[in-house]
Amino acid sequence: MKFQFIGNASGIFHGSNGTKILCDPWIKDGVFEGSWFHYPPLKTKLRDLENVDAIYLSHIHPDHYDQRNFNFSKTKPIIILDEGPNFLKKNLISKGYKNIISIKDNQTKKFNEFKLTLFKPFVGHIFEESLLGNLIDSSIVLQDQNFTAINFNDNTPDKKACHKLKKKFKKIDLALVNYNAAGPYPSCFDNLSIKEKKKENVRILNRNFKHLCKVLPSLSPNAVLPFAGSYILAGKNYKKNDYLGTTTWEKCAQYLEKNLKIVCNVICMRENQIYDLEKKISTPSYIKLDMQHMKNYIKKIKHHPYDYEENKKVDLEKLERDILIASEKFNVILKKFKLNLKTNIYLKIGRKKKKIYMGSDKKKKLICEMDTRLLRRILDKKSHWNNAEIGAHINFKRYPNIMEPDVHTSLSFFHL
Repeated sequence: MKFQFIGNASGIFHGSNGTKILCDPWIKDGVFEGSWFHYPPLKTKLRDLENVDAIYLSHIHPDHYDQRNFNFSKTKPIIILDEGPNFLKKNLISKGYKNIISIKDNQTKKFNEFKLTLFKPFVGHIFEESLLGNLIDSSIVLQDQNFTAINFNDNTPDKKACHKLKKKFKKIDLALVNYNAAGPYPSCFDNLSIKEKKKENVRILNRNFKHLCKVLPSLSPNAVLPFAGSYILAGKNYKKNDYLGTTTWEKCAQYLEKNLKIVCNVICMRENQIYDLEKKISTPSYIKLDMQHMKNYIKKIKHHPYDYEENKKVDLEKLERDILIASEKFNVILKKFKLNLKTNIYLKIGRKKKKIYMGSDKKKKLICEMDTRLLRRILDKKSHWNNAEIGAHINFKRYPNIMEPDVHTSLSFFHL
């Protein structure tokens, strides 16, 4: 078996008989409302990927399933997790894809020389207590005659999950592990000073790295590839790159090499490098990232327009009426899920603050502010709150600065 890296969470597994399974093809820059760009910039084009035998989509986020540019044959086998509420499956069917291979949690299906086993989210939230938790992610284990690889992507495992995986599959030759937070904190939280954001940035990265060092010994893979969540912000929010809660795969690899308490080959890969699981080498040779080039590239793309910036000016009176309607619906949905959030949630429109949810703790507040054109799109379901949040388009003020994960998950249901 071989693994060919493309970028972020995209890559191709090559089986011993030549079968090629493409994972999470995000190729074209500008997902998450226009802000997410690859670094290093990709040379791969979508047409270069048309001859794969199947595509695994881990979940519906656009850096894994880029709906706007997902233009493969409608009969191409698409491998997904069979787990409700399957937003991904519904979307694929609506776009005419006819050959969807759905695999239930912890179940295995054969695809040519591969045995494929999929897993639903291992935990609700890896670092916090939550009721709603993770509703969409998945992971895949690929086995051919001699080798086993696991692609965790955004589905971060805990120690218990790694122990179970090791017990089930015995030998793990390659583990693709997520190391970046890829969210709005701390970059979008304006209750923090710039100094505090930079301090939180370091804390989050160290937390993520330490977690990998804690759980990977239970999995004991022969090789580990820091993987997924590698991006930079383009457009007017480019300055948020300085405290995004992310770093390069090289920084992660350096930490693991120094602190991981098992014998393990920690690898870094560039676009179209191929790692041979048998020979345990990557070809061609790895070329280190040029950090000065990255800084220059961010300056180059700082004027890139966001999707909503092309929209016309918003009718503010209608917007305020629709916020009231959406907040009423939002509260009904939360009652349906039996969610009793502690946090009071506000939308800031100009100088006005609109309360959209009354929390159980008067002292806890989350104030959300965004471009009214984006808010209009979210209300009309032309954009999605969660995508806007991950894309760093929503600014927050949180008092006190303590995360309540279900608040951010539930806001995905704020629309008309």
